[in-house]
Amino acid sequence: MVNAVSEPSRDDVIREAKAVASLLGVTTLTLSDFLRESAITRHQVYTLFPEGGWTTVLQAAGLDLRPQDLPLSDEDLLVEFHRVAQELGRIPTWRLFHDRAKVSADTVRKRFGGLEGTLKHYREWLERTIPDSPLLRELAASSRHEVPVPPAPSGVASYGQWPRTGGTEFGAPINFRGLQHAPINEQGVVYLFGMVGYELGFRVEAIQSGFPDCEAKRCIATSTNRWQRVRIEFEFKSSNFRDHGHDPSGCDMIVCWEHDW
Repeated sequence: MVNAVSEPSRDDVIREAKAVASLLGVTTLTLSDFLRESAITRHQVYTLFPEGGWTTVLQAAGLDLRPQDLPLSDEDLLVEFHRVAQELGRIPTWRLFHDRAKVSADTVRKRFGGLEGTLKHYREWLERTIPDSPLLRELAASSRHEVPVPPAPSGVASYGQWPRTGGTEFGAPINFRGLQHAPINEQGVVYLFGMVGYELGFRVEAIQSGFPDCEAKRCIATSTNRWQRVRIEFEFKSSNFRDHGHDPSGCDMIVCWEHDW
């Protein structure tokens, strides 16, 4: 068996799956049985095999697939995404989807190309199958790239932009849970992170004015309920981290609104 303190490779996981199956005298193997008999964790399995998780392990080990382990179609994944969205009454975060779905969030992310690709495919699926779904309105409203541009005044080809008057400036309209406009500075990023941090899987320990801005914890192994510290620096643009001369060794993650670095 793999030593619990070592970091296994893909080959280690495959060999371990074969060994556990042989030990139990089975031709297929459930993930729960594997985790019970092995020192390898669920987190390590899905980190090493993000493209298909436990199904890929079974295939690589030459073990039989159970019906529930067979690869799901795009339609299957979108139906499950919609089931969770309907249950919540809104588009789920990855954390909520992970907690409520019958499939891995990593499987959906990998299949459709991250959040942007998933929402694009889901929107097209809704338009095709449930065109009157209220979730379509939320998808349009939550996308910064789909904020409608008002028509130009009658008889004017293009009115460009109004001059600045010195008043308060706002970001693009997003209407997200009472936050009417997108952040335009670091303070806006901190506020928005405070709204969604829990759903993204973070447990905040402290917010401070010095570097790094935030001390938090995040779960690294759901099967054993293990958590790890993460040091977060908030920036409006990711390049601000470089421009401010921050030491990367003192920070684990940048949370920003615009990733331009």
